Amino acid sequence: MSFNIEGLAFAVIRRKSVQAAEGISGFCQALPVRCDIIEVSLYHKKFYHSMKTYDIIIIGGGPAAIVTGITVKKFFRDKSVLMIKEEADGLVPCGIPYIFHVLGKDADQNRMGPKPFVDLGGDVQVETVVKVDKDKKNVTLKSGETFGYDKLVFATGSLPVVPEFIPGYDLKNVFYIKKSYPYIKNLAAEVADFKKIVIVGGGFIGAEVAEQLAASKIDVTLVESESLCFSKAFSPELSAIATEELKKAGVHIMTSTLVKEIIGENNRVKLVLLSNGKKIETDAVIFSIGYRANTQLAKETGLELNRYGDIHVDNYGRTTVKDISACGDCAQDFGFLTGRSDVVKLASTATAQARTLGHNLFGMRIKKCTSGTLGVFSTAINGMAMAAAGANEKNASEAGIDIVSAKFSSPDRHPGTLPDSSVLTVKLYASPVDGSIIGGEAWGGKSVGEIINIISMSIQKSITVFEMISFQVGTHPLLTASPVNNPIIRAAEDIVYQISYCKSAVRE
Repeated sequence: MSFNIEGLAFAVIRRKSVQAAEGISGFCQALPVRCDIIEVSLYHKKFYHSMKTYDIIIIGGGPAAIVTGITVKKFFRDKSVLMIKEEADGLVPCGIPYIFHVLGKDADQNRMGPKPFVDLGGDVQVETVVKVDKDKKNVTLKSGETFGYDKLVFATGSLPVVPEFIPGYDLKNVFYIKKSYPYIKNLAAEVADFKKIVIVGGGFIGAEVAEQLAASKIDVTLVESESLCFSKAFSPELSAIATEELKKAGVHIMTSTLVKEIIGENNRVKLVLLSNGKKIETDAVIFSIGYRANTQLAKETGLELNRYGDIHVDNYGRTTVKDISACGDCAQDFGFLTGRSDVVKLASTATAQARTLGHNLFGMRIKKCTSGTLGVFSTAINGMAMAAAGANEKNASEAGIDIVSAKFSSPDRHPGTLPDSSVLTVKLYASPVDGSIIGGEAWGGKSVGEIINIISMSIQKSITVFEMISFQVGTHPLLTASPVNNPIIRAAEDIVYQISYCKSAVRE
């Protein structure tokens, strides 16, 4: 017996023979909808029910997932897309530190959701995917519900590194900067009662959280294993500037120091033991020592992972399994300058990957303009904006890349006597062979945020310092530096001098 309810096909039989069961199976396979079989023990009945199939299923709900969904629904309007995310509300990842002061400890001020995707006709399920069957092309949710797919995208993001090797890492009041709305909402409420906090990790998130908590009159000590904060992204010069600004913001900084143990009392944090033997009294510890790709499901699915645990993908986000792609923090990066596997977990990088992936899911329509990931970093500490892109002295030396550099400073308004003027410094790094710009840094006022994007574009388009010196810019006294002293152009001009007019270029 077969019947149809609201467009869905069903079939029910009393199984009297294997032949009958095989017959109904063949019937269901011929139906225009995908069918599954549920065994019913009573009278040996089998019930065949429809499983909804989508053109695309996206696992994840962060920036990469949202941009992938938006791109597909905008340019392929007839395609059905389902996003499966674990939490109803999300957070703007880079805005998390500012919840702790600037946003009034209110996580609701930093919420991010898939509304633009839904407005374009996308579907959302707030659930957890527990299994992916890559052969049958379906996903199973924690609830037991199953959905089929034509294309599957992993955009599962990243998770904070948990230092299980440190005794006491799991004591009460030991926290992590998770990209989770309920977790951060709870943390923001709890820190209001703390007098002293130790933050472990002096990268962007750790330093920014430290600055915000110090602004809330909390006694904050930041412990960093390197000699300077921000050292994995900035040059030694800019790292020193950033570390000093963090001190000016009221943060106690202990560099070249490791946490050896977290000591508790009544299962609650009391002391932090450092590698130099010192003990710090504290009410809480916040770890911010990096993020790792959230790829356990990908591993269980049978996707290939690289040595960092990221999903192995090609330059267009395609995995080694047909019709499965990945983008964002869970996917592998290749360094733009080195071509080597790299780890850059930034929302800007994730969304760039997602746009390319979204356009190309149904055939190659957009040629990727870059051959890898260029780390473009920016922050603001104690009112000082700082940013970097590409190569600097440290990472160029580690990669065996020769560079020549120059630095120029000028007011970011003209004349510099204008009330909101600040000194803007730009440092460029170029190849001594052909003058191509391969890196840059900027620090000063808020204009730094867009200055670094000009430098980033120059690197990605292989612009040389010889071209940069004739770069035409728009200027205005209230908005920009003087056309006579544009810091990017003047720094480029200094490198031209070193390459073309000096017998030996300065190679740092």
